Amino acid sequence: MSVYCLIECVHLLHRYKDKDHDATMSILDIGLLTGFTVNKNDLDMLAKGRARTIAKYEMNTVLSERGSLIIYLDKVSHTQSEEITFRIHQTLKVGVMQPAAVSVYEYYDQTQCVKFYHPERKAGQLLRLCRNEACTCAEENCSMQKKGKISNDLRTDKPCESTPTSKIDFVYKVRVEEFTEGLSTDIYTMRIMEVIKEGTYDVGPQGKLRAFLSYPHCREALDLGKGKTYLIMGTSKDIHKDQSYQYVLGERTWIEYWPTDAECQKDEHRPTCLGLEEMVTQYTLFGCPL
Repeated sequence: MSVYCLIECVHLLHRYKDKDHDATMSILDIGLLTGFTVNKNDLDMLAKGRARTIAKYEMNTVLSERGSLIIYLDKVSHTQSEEITFRIHQTLKVGVMQPAAVSVYEYYDQTQCVKFYHPERKAGQLLRLCRNEACTCAEENCSMQKKGKISNDLRTDKPCESTPTSKIDFVYKVRVEEFTEGLSTDIYTMRIMEVIKEGTYDVGPQGKLRAFLSYPHCREALDLGKGKTYLIMGTSKDIHKDQSYQYVLGERTWIEYWPTDAECQKDEHRPTCLGLEEMVTQYTLFGCPL
């Protein structure tokens, strides 16, 4: 169970409404992150302890649209910051955690001041992948390198996958040449060693370098190593172009380690190598059914 400390400064309430007077009874509406609960002992200390800083709190009241935590304040100063600190506990893992809103307003004047928060992002900002000055929003789960026993039939059928939500546009054998670690974006510079299926967007990439983007928090799930080769299959939605083509390693991307020729001679990797060879042969000879 993860524990985070949520610190909300509510002094902004009247900075834009009244620079001369404190706000009277005010309400702090804190939307809870999916899979999180509040530490009620902390809230009880804030409401009943010696250093009492809030009037009272409620959960799941009609004042909240999302079953938020409602905190009542007797007043909010217009001259100094007021800080309320309590812990929230993560009890359930979710794929993509969306930012939650915190709003504060006066009881008799419900003009709200709203901020967003997220335990892993500054000011609850949306996830973005950036290279140079080009950014793309990408709120989705991490891509994971496929490991263990993989169905050869599933791999062989994947290049021709076409569903309402996913259509495989490109299939590459790539080698990781460089890795650049960033605050919000990891950049894997890969050389396209073999084009098994050429996409309609990035034409003629074989032998060229391409940037593949991912999030720092996905690094462990991807587990990509410099100098190693991989099978990557993805959709055209994951391809973007600024000055050059760049690919997003998203939740729909197929990533699988491609063993070396020497490794393919060993029992550990031989089934994978035979499966990869079968996939290449099947697509090269027969393509996709019409």
